Amino acid sequence: PKSVIILVMTKKRWVATLILVIVCIAITVLLWWQWQSNKNVAAPANSPLLSATSTNESLVIDQSLSSNMLYVGEVFWGRGIEYYAKRSPLGYAFPFSGLTNSDKQEFDAWIGDMECPITDKDIPYQTQVDSLMFNCRPEYTAEAAKWFDVLTLANNHTDNNGGVWGIDQTRKNLDTAKIQYFGDYNMANTQNICDVAAMPAIYDKGTGLPQEVTMPVALCGFDYVGNVQPKQAEFDVMKKYAKVMPVVAMPHMGVEYRPTAEPAKEAIYRDLIDNGADIVIGAHPHVVQNSENYKGRLIAYSTGNFMFDQQPLGRDTTLTLGVGLKLQIKDAAVIDAYRTATNCSAWHDDCLEQLSEKVQSRPEILVSYSNRCFDQSSNVPKKASQAVCDDILNRATWKAATAGLATTW
Repeated sequence: PKSVIILVMTKKRWVATLILVIVCIAITVLLWWQWQSNKNVAAPANSPLLSATSTNESLVIDQSLSSNMLYVGEVFWGRGIEYYAKRSPLGYAFPFSGLTNSDKQEFDAWIGDMECPITDKDIPYQTQVDSLMFNCRPEYTAEAAKWFDVLTLANNHTDNNGGVWGIDQTRKNLDTAKIQYFGDYNMANTQNICDVAAMPAIYDKGTGLPQEVTMPVALCGFDYVGNVQPKQAEFDVMKKYAKVMPVVAMPHMGVEYRPTAEPAKEAIYRDLIDNGADIVIGAHPHVVQNSENYKGRLIAYSTGNFMFDQQPLGRDTTLTLGVGLKLQIKDAAVIDAYRTATNCSAWHDDCLEQLSEKVQSRPEILVSYSNRCFDQSSNVPKKASQAVCDDILNRATWKAATAGLATTW
């Protein structure tokens, strides 16, 4: 009968529903038990989950800290450059008038060799010509600060105006302009050889929203003009910096106007690499010299004049090689230490001591190189034409020197 059939079908549906409910309850109980078990198990210290969910920003995955720097040669706005500046409607801006914003914005920081004391005690023009005793007026520093972040004072001209008084005045005037500095004309002052520069840098914590921060880089200046013989104690200064941060050496020595480095200079610059420098960028000859790859590290023996008044000496003294250096760090713990270090932009600060406490060993540093060429045949530095740049790079033996360089420090 139909009633019997309906009853049988109803009982089957009821049984099926009951089975479905039981299965659902079982699955729910199993998932709850698994969740409780996971809660009671501690993630290992190197667990990706711990790194990704930790409230400590230093453990965020895919962080990077990078700074792209440009190193150029001699900088000087005294003597002939001041002569033209006084006669130009641009005044103190004249020495920098050939540069453009795009030149500056290609790099996070510019570093140069300030080959002149900066004081308000004038030296007559003819005395500067006859005696090679220079002075650069402090009024130009406001314009210089639009371009330069750091200047080295380790050369044979920062003692030209009052010796210690002149270099002290130079430091005070650079402080006022908020330009960092390092180095000394007197190598006996070993405490002045290196200093930490707070290089403008980009911090990306993996969110796609980079922040402008700073990266500590040790800059070390060496004045070996006049057959001054290096001492091991001077090289040793770099080693304590090299333990926790990248080191750039900027020596000043060699035969002027010579197109290639002499053997004595080569030996000293290689010693700098052997004693902790990651790269050597030289000055003093006033012309571009050859470069080389030494143990995977770049040595640029002379980058030439960037801003100088030696146009009457010929074309060679109007050419400049700018060495582009990009550094990138991906070690999360070191990034946290670097970007949170304080007071790293002051002269003789305690930045090194801070980092020595926080950084157990220097991280792997990714490095890449580039170049920029400048021509100051028109009395002010300008970006060089492609033909002129090809000549500069040929003089610098750039292609051969940069082939096979280490991509990590």
